[in-house]
Amino acid sequence: MGAFRRFAFAAAARDAGFVALAAATLMLAFSFAPALSLSIGANIALGFAVGMVLRAACLSDDGIERTEAWRILQPQERPAGDAGRRLARDELQHVLLRFAKAAAAAAIILYGASLAVSLNAQSRSLHAVVTQSHS
Repeated sequence: MGAFRRFAFAAAARDAGFVALAAATLMLAFSFAPALSLSIGANIALGFAVGMVLRAACLSDDGIERTEAWRILQPQERPAGDAGRRLARDELQHVLLRFAKAAAAAAIILYGASLAVSLNAQSRSLHAVVTQSHS
């Protein structure tokens, strides 16, 4: 089961890496508006988290055989029988949900940073309006 866990983690980490690369590229493209850039990153992270939860929810004992982590193992390395498939499914679900949890945490942090940047920008513009009206 250790090899299956390693391959499941590697596949999910690779997916997360590609999503992070896409998010970083879009955030860099919108860096002229920091609040928007952070919000874009948060939306992508939240979408990834939802995708991981859906993948975990739709995984079945029979469906585990169609996953990359299962197919990359040699036939003799694969968990045997129904109990083995069930354990593999549980392990893959655990890995997917761990990545979903991390992506949701990243989304919360990015949304919070977006809100802080947005409020800071609004307070500066309000300060400029107030000081200009007193002059």
